[in-house]
Amino acid sequence: MAEQLKIKKVTKASLLKFQRLFPREICLITGAPRSGTSALSVWLGQQPGVAAFAESRILVSIHKFLVEALRFKNLERENLRITSLARQLVLDYYFNSRLLIGEKLVIDKEPLEPIAFPAKDYEPFISSVKQLLPDSRLLFAIRDPLATIWSMSRRTWGESLQNETARKFTIEEHTENWCACANLIARHCTDPKTYVVQFGNLVNDSENESKRIFSFLNIRHGITFQPQPTKEIGFSSEEQAKILTGVQPQLAQLKTQGITNL
Repeated sequence: MAEQLKIKKVTKASLLKFQRLFPREICLITGAPRSGTSALSVWLGQQPGVAAFAESRILVSIHKFLVEALRFKNLERENLRITSLARQLVLDYYFNSRLLIGEKLVIDKEPLEPIAFPAKDYEPFISSVKQLLPDSRLLFAIRDPLATIWSMSRRTWGESLQNETARKFTIEEHTENWCACANLIARHCTDPKTYVVQFGNLVNDSENESKRIFSFLNIRHGITFQPQPTKEIGFSSEEQAKILTGVQPQLAQLKTQGITNL
């Protein structure tokens, strides 16, 4: 019996020691699609000690599980246990997807768009992530609405889904999406575990913006972001005027938070 207890203690100690080899920090990159989330994910994935996932969808799926599970009274009463099980599933997914020994930070990217979130429940998704991973950090990307919406309009959506036909959205729908994400950023930007990456800063002041992001994520000896050429905006003057009118309240709200270099 004593020997069995000793074995259990050794095994537990070994597991704890082994777990220290895995990442202890998680960051979600999010924001409107085509706002620089992919560029951030690729760049940060090149940094020492970082493992980056590009739209793994595990957080989106677990968010939907939590919403559905906690609709029921008997499961809602088990909120802590349900959340703990969901958290373990997320971590197991990351750790079993690739070799993470020696990495310090896991980064996942999930843009907020109606294909991944048909109910447009962007705020509840962020709340689910914070509930699942209370120590996680959020990088919110935001970019000039005209450039973002133009880029949105150039592609089809839905290729990542099973048994779905790819589709396009209207300029009005893309504008609505940009506004929803801007509203979300305005609400969360003062959270100390949130950093808003303004695309203008990332492109025009890459060295200093890189340092600020490295400081936020505790990345040491990082490689500075290298901006790539962006495409020209092809909207007509009438389309541009319509979009700018639609996003004006959000731009004004962001300005009060000091978010202006998009």
